[in-house]
Amino acid sequence: MEVVLTKAFGFLFMIALGFGLKRGGLFSQKDTDLLTRLVMKITLPMVIVSNFRTLNIEASFLMDIAMGVITNLIAISIVLLLTNKKQPSERAFFIINSSGYNIGLCTLPFMQSFFEAEAVAVVCMFDVGNAIMVFGFTFTIATLIAKGKGNVKAKEILKTLFTSMPFVAYLSMISLCALKIRLPDIVFDLAGMIGQANTFLAMILIGIMFEPKMKKSVLKDMGAVFSLRIVIACVFSYVIYHYLPAPLLHRQILSIVVFSPILSIAPIYTERCGYDRSAAAVLNSFMLPFSLILMTILLIVLKLY
Repeated sequence: MEVVLTKAFGFLFMIALGFGLKRGGLFSQKDTDLLTRLVMKITLPMVIVSNFRTLNIEASFLMDIAMGVITNLIAISIVLLLTNKKQPSERAFFIINSSGYNIGLCTLPFMQSFFEAEAVAVVCMFDVGNAIMVFGFTFTIATLIAKGKGNVKAKEILKTLFTSMPFVAYLSMISLCALKIRLPDIVFDLAGMIGQANTFLAMILIGIMFEPKMKKSVLKDMGAVFSLRIVIACVFSYVIYHYLPAPLLHRQILSIVVFSPILSIAPIYTERCGYDRSAAAVLNSFMLPFSLILMTILLIVLKLY
């Protein structure tokens, strides 16, 4: 337990360090663009590549990918049902922020520090399905709700998916594994070296993005999304752990992953759908450390470390 708490504290310390450096003037919100590009286009894809070094695609992984899609679809369906009387932009805000998981910047580096490649691969497989949803279909649904049909074309969805380096990395490595094509060891060695920077950069970025500013007019919606997200995660976690027809390790990992925080680009999507971006930014900021705490508690409860 002491090791788990120490590592979790280390993540929170790095987040606090990033926030402190921003408040001290060393970094600003403008720096998040560069750091985001470094993480999403370089270090995170390299982590994904290195995690496939000893991975063999098994039938059980298909269930993990499916769960990434299914959990998103169920969350969106629940939100659509509960918000049918709200304004279009509010419904879009709920859809974007109540579904989807920030695997790359938070959960993957967090889980990577506790588990070996097989367990991390479960997280990666889940994120394949999650990425298909959050980088394409979720925003499409939210946009259709907010602005009416016909605003988003299939070409735009595909462009969004295939300009996402993590998604491309997942797709490429899964395809290579399925075809039983192995990359040279030097590729994995280099990917591992570069990927080691991902955890630190990701946590510093989260700290810089943290903005504890909010408008009273959106507090109610923020509270509702926060509560809804936690309730949905609890239900998913219980059902997955007890009833998913998958190996125990997969059920354990997925029951933790569903507590992942909100997607880091949710504020951008929220703004595009006509809702207050600051509401999503603050909600995102507070959800990050809270999710880390919940995932740490589950690690201890499930005796995984």
